[in-house]
Amino acid sequence: MKNSVVIIFAILILVISFFVFTNTPFFVKGYAKIRNSISEIAGPALTLISKPAYAVKGFVATYADLLDIKKENVLLKKKLETLQLENQKIPELEKENKRLKNILKFSEQNPESVIAARVIGEDLKNWFKSIIVDRGKDHGIREKMPAITPIGIVGQAVEVNKWHSKVMIINDTNSSVDVYVEGKSTRGMLEGTGQTVLKLKYVLKNDEIEIGDKLVTSGKDGIYPKGLPVGIIITVNRSKPGIFADIEAMPFNNFKQLEEVIFIKR
Repeated sequence: MKNSVVIIFAILILVISFFVFTNTPFFVKGYAKIRNSISEIAGPALTLISKPAYAVKGFVATYADLLDIKKENVLLKKKLETLQLENQKIPELEKENKRLKNILKFSEQNPESVIAARVIGEDLKNWFKSIIVDRGKDHGIREKMPAITPIGIVGQAVEVNKWHSKVMIINDTNSSVDVYVEGKSTRGMLEGTGQTVLKLKYVLKNDEIEIGDKLVTSGKDGIYPKGLPVGIIITVNRSKPGIFADIEAMPFNNFKQLEEVIFIKR
């Protein structure tokens, strides 16, 4: 049965092929109609099929554009951050410039009596408060030489080697500075506490002193020349037992932010 079907199908193919290749009008016209019908059906189908392809192509192009925009945004963000960092540096540079100008001005006014040095280390954690500077014996630094800034005294050199020096700041518990209250006759001894504030000792309760008074060196301790600014009175307590008032002062210098100091030759 199967063989008969195959034989009949083969004969039909041969007959159709014969009429087609011999240009028999009936079969040629029929073939042309069938081909046109298939084209009419296939055209819209191909259009529908091509639309997703164009959509995918458009999506890929749009995605690529988005990636480019994202990269550009990242670059612009980095540039913005760089500019912001540079802007943040400007106030610091202005402060440093002002500080250096003050030191330069002071040095020019006292060219033979001062030595400028840069702070390169510090020990402000324990009871002993000190800073390390980049000047030593080769630069003319000697022990007990006072160190200051344009706004006030810092301390004195306590250890000096060939190239570096250690400066004990006035906050140290071993530090004491003989001072006057500016514009008044009141005198006392300003001592370090190991903390931020200083203690002004040996001031009588009835002495003329109040919060906001400025302290200057008296020049009578053999270390600091007379008239250098030191700090400002922040508390005055006359209610404690004894003849002396309990007085605290804040130094003018912030010792944790020192960048340079000036040594005064004696």
